[in-house]
Amino acid sequence: MWRVIGQEKVLPILQNNISKHSLPHAILISGPPHVGKMTLAVDIARAINCERDDPPCGECEACLKIENGKHSDVQVISLISQNNDSEEKTRTEISIDDIRQIQHMVSLPPFEGKRKVFIIEGAEVMSMEAANCLLKTLEEPVTQSVFILLTTNIGLIPETIASRCQEISLHPIAATIIENTLLSVYDIDKENASLISRLSSGCFGWAISAVQEEKYLEKYYETRNKAIEITTAGLHERFVYAATLSTQFARERAIVYDVLDIWLNVWRDVLLLKIGLTDSVSNIDLSQQLEQWAECMDISDIRCSIQAIQETRIKLNLNANSRLALEVMMLDIPVIIGDIVKR
Repeated sequence: MWRVIGQEKVLPILQNNISKHSLPHAILISGPPHVGKMTLAVDIARAINCERDDPPCGECEACLKIENGKHSDVQVISLISQNNDSEEKTRTEISIDDIRQIQHMVSLPPFEGKRKVFIIEGAEVMSMEAANCLLKTLEEPVTQSVFILLTTNIGLIPETIASRCQEISLHPIAATIIENTLLSVYDIDKENASLISRLSSGCFGWAISAVQEEKYLEKYYETRNKAIEITTAGLHERFVYAATLSTQFARERAIVYDVLDIWLNVWRDVLLLKIGLTDSVSNIDLSQQLEQWAECMDISDIRCSIQAIQETRIKLNLNANSRLALEVMMLDIPVIIGDIVKR
Protein backbone atom coordinates (compact mmCIF):
# COMPACT_ATOMS: atom_id res chain seq x y z
CA MET A 1 0.00 0.00 0.00
CA TRP A 2 1.38 3.36 -1.04
CA ARG A 3 1.17 5.91 1.77
CA VAL A 4 1.71 9.10 -0.24
CA ILE A 5 -1.51 11.12 -0.54
CA GLY A 6 -2.86 13.17 -3.45
CA GLN A 7 -0.16 12.39 -6.03
CA GLU A 8 -2.23 10.23 -8.40
CA LYS A 9 -0.30 11.27 -11.52
CA VAL A 10 2.99 9.99 -10.12
CA LEU A 11 2.06 6.59 -8.71
CA PRO A 12 0.95 4.80 -11.94
CA ILE A 13 4.31 5.57 -13.57
CA LEU A 14 6.26 4.24 -10.59
CA GLN A 15 4.06 1.16 -10.26
CA ASN A 16 4.51 0.36 -13.93
CA ASN A 17 8.31 0.76 -13.73
CA ILE A 18 8.53 -1.43 -10.64
CA SER A 19 6.28 -4.16 -12.06
CA LYS A 20 8.39 -4.27 -15.24
CA HIS A 21 11.67 -4.11 -13.28
CA SER A 22 12.56 -0.97 -15.23
CA LEU A 23 12.92 1.52 -12.38
CA PRO A 24 15.73 4.02 -13.13
CA HIS A 25 18.88 3.74 -11.05
CA ALA A 26 18.49 7.39 -9.98
CA ILE A 27 15.33 9.36 -9.14
CA LEU A 28 15.08 13.06 -8.29
CA ILE A 29 11.96 13.99 -6.29
CA SER A 30 11.24 17.72 -5.92
CA GLY A 31 8.52 19.62 -4.12
CA PRO A 32 7.84 22.01 -1.23
CA PRO A 33 8.70 21.02 2.35
CA HIS A 34 6.39 18.38 3.92
CA VAL A 35 4.61 17.62 0.64
CA GLY A 36 5.49 13.92 0.87
CA LYS A 37 8.92 13.51 -0.74
CA MET A 38 10.37 11.31 2.02
CA THR A 39 7.14 9.32 2.27
CA LEU A 40 7.29 8.59 -1.46
CA ALA A 41 10.99 7.71 -1.28
CA VAL A 42 10.36 5.22 1.53
CA ASP A 43 7.38 3.83 -0.41
CA ILE A 44 9.66 3.23 -3.41
CA ALA A 45 12.21 1.50 -1.17
CA ARG A 46 9.46 -0.71 0.26
CA ALA A 47 8.09 -1.53 -3.20
CA ILE A 48 11.53 -2.49 -4.51
CA ASN A 49 12.23 -4.84 -1.60
CA CYS A 50 8.68 -6.06 -0.87
CA GLU A 51 8.38 -9.84 -0.53
CA ARG A 52 4.83 -10.12 -1.89
CA ASP A 53 3.14 -9.86 -5.29
CA ASP A 54 1.53 -6.42 -4.97
CA PRO A 55 4.27 -4.15 -3.64
CA PRO A 56 4.46 -2.38 -1.32
CA CYS A 57 2.26 -4.59 0.84
CA GLY A 58 3.15 -2.82 4.10
CA GLU A 59 2.96 -6.11 5.99
CA CYS A 60 5.97 -8.25 5.04
CA GLU A 61 9.16 -8.16 7.07
CA ALA A 62 11.00 -6.03 4.51
CA CYS A 63 8.23 -3.39 4.33
CA LEU A 64 7.97 -3.16 8.10
CA LYS A 65 11.73 -2.87 8.58
CA ILE A 66 12.05 -0.14 5.96
CA GLU A 67 9.10 1.78 7.39
CA ASN A 68 10.71 1.68 10.84
CA GLY A 69 14.16 2.64 9.52
CA LYS A 70 15.73 -0.68 10.46
CA HIS A 71 16.49 -2.22 7.06
CA SER A 72 20.22 -2.61 6.47
CA ASP A 73 19.92 -2.03 2.70
CA VAL A 74 18.03 1.27 2.92
CA GLN A 75 20.09 4.26 3.99
CA VAL A 76 19.02 7.89 4.50
CA ILE A 77 21.68 10.59 4.13
CA SER A 78 20.80 14.07 5.38
CA LEU A 79 22.10 16.97 7.44
CA ILE A 80 21.19 15.05 10.61
CA SER A 81 22.58 11.69 9.55
CA GLN A 82 25.59 11.91 11.82
CA ASN A 83 25.88 10.15 15.17
CA ASN A 84 27.53 13.06 16.91
CA ASP A 85 24.77 15.24 18.37
CA SER A 86 26.89 18.39 18.40
CA GLU A 87 27.70 17.91 14.73
CA GLU A 88 24.03 17.51 13.89
CA LYS A 89 23.41 21.09 15.04
CA THR A 90 26.20 22.66 13.02
CA ARG A 91 26.16 20.81 9.68
CA THR A 92 25.06 23.00 6.80
CA GLU A 93 25.92 20.70 3.89
CA ILE A 94 26.13 17.05 2.91
CA SER A 95 29.83 16.36 2.72
CA ILE A 96 32.03 14.31 0.42
CA ASP A 97 32.56 11.86 3.29
CA ASP A 98 28.83 11.08 3.23
CA ILE A 99 29.00 10.27 -0.48
CA ARG A 100 32.21 8.25 -0.14
CA GLN A 101 30.47 6.12 2.45
CA ILE A 102 27.71 5.51 -0.10
CA GLN A 103 30.29 4.55 -2.72
CA HIS A 104 31.71 1.94 -0.39
CA MET A 105 28.26 0.46 0.33
CA VAL A 106 27.35 0.44 -3.37
CA SER A 107 30.29 -1.88 -4.04
CA LEU A 108 28.80 -4.46 -1.68
CA PRO A 109 25.84 -6.74 -2.51
CA PRO A 110 22.51 -6.28 -0.67
CA PHE A 111 22.64 -7.81 2.79
CA GLU A 112 18.98 -8.75 3.29
CA GLY A 113 16.94 -7.18 0.51
CA LYS A 114 16.65 -7.29 -3.25
CA ARG A 115 18.31 -3.92 -3.91
CA LYS A 116 20.07 -1.25 -1.93
CA VAL A 117 18.33 2.13 -1.73
CA PHE A 118 20.13 5.38 -0.86
CA ILE A 119 17.87 8.32 -0.05
CA ILE A 120 19.63 11.70 -0.05
CA GLU A 121 17.43 14.24 1.74
CA GLY A 122 18.22 17.87 0.98
CA ALA A 123 20.26 17.05 -2.12
CA GLU A 124 20.51 20.77 -2.88
CA VAL A 125 22.85 21.25 0.10
CA MET A 126 25.50 18.84 -1.10
CA SER A 127 28.92 20.44 -1.21
CA MET A 128 30.49 20.81 -4.64
CA GLU A 129 32.94 18.02 -3.82
CA ALA A 130 30.08 15.77 -2.69
CA ALA A 131 28.10 16.51 -5.86
CA ASN A 132 31.07 15.67 -8.08
CA CYS A 133 31.68 12.48 -6.13
CA LEU A 134 28.03 11.44 -6.49
CA LEU A 135 28.15 12.22 -10.21
CA LYS A 136 30.89 9.66 -10.71
CA THR A 137 28.73 7.06 -8.97
CA LEU A 138 25.68 7.91 -11.09
CA GLU A 139 27.74 7.69 -14.28
CA GLU A 140 28.51 4.05 -13.49
CA PRO A 141 25.09 2.68 -12.44
CA VAL A 142 24.95 -0.53 -10.43
CA THR A 143 21.83 -2.63 -11.05
CA GLN A 144 21.55 -3.63 -7.40
CA SER A 145 21.37 -0.02 -6.15
CA VAL A 146 18.86 2.81 -6.49
CA PHE A 147 19.54 6.47 -5.60
CA ILE A 148 16.64 8.73 -4.60
CA LEU A 149 17.47 12.43 -4.27
CA LEU A 150 15.03 14.75 -2.49
CA THR A 151 15.02 18.51 -2.93
CA THR A 152 12.85 21.54 -2.23
CA ASN A 153 14.60 23.50 -4.99
CA ILE A 154 15.43 21.61 -8.14
CA GLY A 155 17.15 24.69 -9.54
CA LEU A 156 19.99 24.19 -7.03
CA ILE A 157 20.72 20.64 -8.21
CA PRO A 158 23.67 20.57 -10.66
CA GLU A 159 22.43 19.90 -14.18
CA THR A 160 24.96 17.10 -14.57
CA ILE A 161 23.25 15.22 -11.74
CA ALA A 162 19.65 16.13 -12.62
CA SER A 163 20.15 14.92 -16.19
CA ARG A 164 21.05 11.45 -14.93
CA CYS A 165 17.89 11.11 -12.83
CA GLN A 166 14.24 10.54 -13.56
CA GLU A 167 12.56 13.68 -12.26
CA ILE A 168 9.37 13.47 -10.22
CA SER A 169 7.63 16.67 -9.12
CA LEU A 170 5.24 16.58 -6.16
CA HIS A 171 2.76 19.43 -5.98
CA PRO A 172 0.62 20.76 -3.11
CA ILE A 173 -2.71 18.96 -2.90
CA ALA A 174 -6.21 20.33 -2.40
CA ALA A 175 -7.18 21.36 1.13
CA THR A 176 -10.37 19.29 0.84
CA ILE A 177 -8.34 16.09 0.27
CA ILE A 178 -6.22 16.83 3.34
CA GLU A 179 -9.26 17.69 5.44
CA ASN A 180 -11.15 14.53 4.47
CA THR A 181 -8.10 12.36 5.11
CA LEU A 182 -7.55 13.90 8.55
CA LEU A 183 -11.20 13.34 9.46
CA SER A 184 -11.08 9.70 8.36
CA VAL A 185 -7.77 8.79 10.00
CA TYR A 186 -7.42 10.97 13.11
CA ASP A 187 -9.62 11.86 16.07
CA ILE A 188 -10.14 15.50 15.14
CA ASP A 189 -13.21 17.70 14.78
CA LYS A 190 -14.19 19.24 11.45
CA GLU A 191 -13.34 22.82 12.46
CA ASN A 192 -9.74 21.97 13.39
CA ALA A 193 -9.37 19.67 10.39
CA SER A 194 -10.48 22.52 8.12
CA LEU A 195 -8.11 25.01 9.76
CA ILE A 196 -5.09 22.69 9.67
CA SER A 197 -5.76 21.66 6.08
CA ARG A 198 -5.76 25.32 5.04
CA LEU A 199 -2.66 26.17 7.09
CA SER A 200 -0.77 23.25 5.53
CA SER A 201 -0.71 24.98 2.11
CA GLY A 202 -1.33 21.65 0.43
CA CYS A 203 1.46 19.78 2.23
CA PHE A 204 0.02 16.68 3.88
CA GLY A 205 3.13 15.98 5.96
CA TRP A 206 2.74 19.37 7.63
CA ALA A 207 -0.89 18.61 8.45
CA ILE A 208 0.02 15.27 10.03
CA SER A 209 2.67 16.89 12.21
CA ALA A 210 0.21 19.58 13.29
CA VAL A 211 -2.34 16.94 14.32
CA GLN A 212 0.09 14.59 16.05
CA GLU A 213 2.28 17.17 17.80
CA GLU A 214 0.58 19.98 19.70
CA LYS A 215 3.86 21.90 19.99
CA TYR A 216 4.27 21.85 16.21
CA LEU A 217 1.15 23.96 15.72
CA GLU A 218 2.06 26.14 18.69
CA LYS A 219 5.42 26.87 17.09
CA TYR A 220 3.68 27.85 13.86
CA TYR A 221 1.41 30.27 15.71
CA GLU A 222 4.39 31.71 17.60
CA THR A 223 6.31 32.37 14.39
CA ARG A 224 3.25 33.76 12.65
CA ASN A 225 2.48 36.08 15.56
CA LYS A 226 6.06 37.35 15.37
CA ALA A 227 5.57 38.11 11.68
CA ILE A 228 2.46 40.13 12.54
CA GLU A 229 4.29 41.92 15.37
CA ILE A 230 7.31 42.79 13.22
CA THR A 231 5.07 44.19 10.48
CA THR A 232 3.80 46.79 12.96
CA ALA A 233 7.24 47.41 14.54
CA GLY A 234 9.89 50.05 13.91
CA LEU A 235 13.35 49.55 12.42
CA HIS A 236 15.15 48.95 15.73
CA GLU A 237 12.96 45.99 16.65
CA ARG A 238 13.12 44.68 13.10
CA PHE A 239 16.91 44.78 13.01
CA VAL A 240 17.15 43.05 16.39
CA TYR A 241 14.95 40.26 15.05
CA ALA A 242 17.04 40.08 11.85
CA ALA A 243 20.15 39.57 14.00
CA THR A 244 18.38 36.83 15.96
CA LEU A 245 17.40 35.03 12.76
CA SER A 246 20.91 35.40 11.38
CA THR A 247 22.41 33.77 14.48
CA GLN A 248 19.85 30.98 14.25
CA PHE A 249 20.63 30.51 10.55
CA ALA A 250 24.26 29.77 11.38
CA ARG A 251 23.12 26.94 13.68
CA GLU A 252 20.15 25.45 11.85
CA ARG A 253 19.13 26.82 8.47
CA ALA A 254 15.89 24.86 8.24
CA ILE A 255 14.32 26.84 11.09
CA VAL A 256 14.94 30.18 9.36
CA TYR A 257 13.63 28.82 6.06
CA ASP A 258 10.46 27.76 7.90
CA VAL A 259 10.13 31.29 9.31
CA LEU A 260 10.40 32.78 5.82
CA ASP A 261 7.84 30.30 4.47
CA ILE A 262 5.36 31.31 7.18
CA TRP A 263 5.93 35.00 6.43
CA LEU A 264 5.43 34.31 2.73
CA ASN A 265 2.23 32.45 3.48
CA VAL A 266 0.86 35.41 5.47
CA TRP A 267 1.62 37.92 2.71
CA ARG A 268 0.20 35.57 0.08
CA ASP A 269 -3.05 35.63 2.04
CA VAL A 270 -3.01 39.44 2.08
CA LEU A 271 -2.63 39.38 -1.71
CA LEU A 272 -5.48 36.89 -2.11
CA LEU A 273 -7.74 39.02 0.08
CA LYS A 274 -6.78 42.13 -1.90
CA ILE A 275 -7.93 40.54 -5.17
CA GLY A 276 -11.02 38.96 -3.63
CA LEU A 277 -9.99 35.27 -3.54
CA THR A 278 -11.11 34.73 0.05
CA ASP A 279 -11.76 31.00 -0.42
CA SER A 280 -8.06 30.41 -1.13
CA VAL A 281 -6.76 32.00 2.08
CA SER A 282 -4.66 29.71 4.29
CA ASN A 283 -4.67 31.60 7.59
CA ILE A 284 -8.45 31.68 7.87
CA ASP A 285 -8.26 32.37 11.61
CA LEU A 286 -6.53 35.69 10.80
CA SER A 287 -8.78 36.68 7.91
CA GLN A 288 -10.18 39.78 9.61
CA GLN A 289 -6.79 41.29 10.48
CA LEU A 290 -5.23 40.42 7.12
CA GLU A 291 -8.23 41.88 5.32
CA GLN A 292 -7.64 45.16 7.16
CA TRP A 293 -4.06 45.12 5.89
CA ALA A 294 -5.24 44.41 2.36
CA GLU A 295 -7.67 47.32 2.45
CA CYS A 296 -5.03 49.89 3.45
CA MET A 297 -2.30 48.71 1.06
CA ASP A 298 -1.72 49.05 -2.64
CA ILE A 299 -1.24 45.78 -4.49
CA SER A 300 2.27 46.97 -5.41
CA ASP A 301 3.19 47.15 -1.70
CA ILE A 302 1.95 43.61 -1.14
CA ARG A 303 3.86 42.31 -4.15
CA CYS A 304 6.98 44.11 -2.96
CA SER A 305 6.75 42.36 0.42
CA ILE A 306 6.32 38.96 -1.21
CA GLN A 307 9.23 39.62 -3.54
CA ALA A 308 11.44 40.74 -0.63
CA ILE A 309 10.86 37.47 1.24
CA GLN A 310 11.41 35.36 -1.89
CA GLU A 311 14.63 37.18 -2.75
CA THR A 312 15.91 36.77 0.81
CA ARG A 313 15.39 33.01 0.59
CA ILE A 314 17.32 32.91 -2.68
CA LYS A 315 20.17 34.97 -1.22
CA LEU A 316 20.41 32.68 1.82
CA ASN A 317 20.49 29.64 -0.49
CA LEU A 318 23.42 31.27 -2.29
CA ASN A 319 25.27 31.77 1.03
CA ALA A 320 24.98 35.54 1.04
CA ASN A 321 25.62 37.43 4.28
CA SER A 322 22.58 36.26 6.22
CA ARG A 323 22.30 39.27 8.53
CA LEU A 324 22.55 41.76 5.68
CA ALA A 325 20.01 39.84 3.57
CA LEU A 326 17.53 39.72 6.45
CA GLU A 327 18.02 43.41 7.30
CA VAL A 328 17.32 44.39 3.69
CA MET A 329 14.14 42.29 3.83
CA MET A 330 13.06 44.15 6.97
CA LEU A 331 13.54 47.46 5.15
CA ASP A 332 11.50 46.31 2.15
CA ILE A 333 8.47 45.14 4.13
CA PRO A 334 6.21 48.14 4.89
CA VAL A 335 5.29 49.18 8.43
CA ILE A 336 1.56 48.97 9.13
CA ILE A 337 0.16 50.95 12.06
CA GLY A 338 -3.61 50.82 12.16
CA ASP A 339 -4.69 51.77 8.64
CA ILE A 340 -1.50 53.72 7.91
CA VAL A 341 1.23 52.18 5.73
CA LYS A 342 4.79 53.50 5.99
CA ARG A 343 7.65 52.54 3.70
